[in-house]
Amino acid sequence: MRGLLQLFAAYGGGLLFVLLEAISITLIVQYNQRQGEIASNSMGLFTAYIDNTSDWLTDYLGLKNEVIKLQSKNIKLLEQLDNARYSNAVFRDSIKEDSLKQMYTFIGANVISNSILSSNNSLRLDRGSRQGVRPNMGVISDGGIVGIVRNTTEHFSQVMSVLHSQARINASIRNSSYFGTLTWDGKDPRYMQLNAIPRYAEFKVGDIIESNGFSQIFPSGIVLGVISHIEEVPGNNFLKIQVELANDMAKVRYVYVVNNLMRYEHDELDKATDE
Repeated sequence: MRGLLQLFAAYGGGLLFVLLEAISITLIVQYNQRQGEIASNSMGLFTAYIDNTSDWLTDYLGLKNEVIKLQSKNIKLLEQLDNARYSNAVFRDSIKEDSLKQMYTFIGANVISNSILSSNNSLRLDRGSRQGVRPNMGVISDGGIVGIVRNTTEHFSQVMSVLHSQARINASIRNSSYFGTLTWDGKDPRYMQLNAIPRYAEFKVGDIIESNGFSQIFPSGIVLGVISHIEEVPGNNFLKIQVELANDMAKVRYVYVVNNLMRYEHDELDKATDE
């Protein structure tokens, strides 16, 4: 009781003022037609705003659930593609078991931060070690390759973007045996450079550049972009090739982390070679 009296003593004046204001407004609205109409209209606008906000929140939450469902469906489709299976180059009739063996699986994730303005850009995902994400896993989106996982915590992961000075993506020219390394010069985020293609190679502007699977980080056949410019450098046996990315890195929102189920075998071979 003493605490209640102290509360009234401290805030009683303010509470009384609010109460009297409420009574005054009620009387004005009740006994004055014009003010009553204004109050009724204002209340209607406020109610409409609350309803619209409620509908927006409902639609947003529903959209998020739809995105999750769509990601799950896309993952199933990705895992059924030939480039997600082991040794899709062998004759299926001769090695049925191996040719049907799953090589790549995918983990859906959302991009919660992204940068494209520095020379060493990165992204952060809302999936981490608890969901099976580990360093050196590839990250792709519906538009192409996004980057490579560098670090993880239990619930989050940091990804080195393809727009990074240290990014090296193994790539090939579609319908050609020529391959090289895709890098970024730190300038325009719409373009990367394809290196190590000899001057005598036959290809043209508009040809598709895709992943070749050599790194075991990404499946082969993922479209990276198209050749937009070819330049011969005097005294150099290799061409300077500019590639317009298929993926707009400024708009990447939903991605898939690539899990190579046979990566450990390649790691064992690498360790044996180093010994």
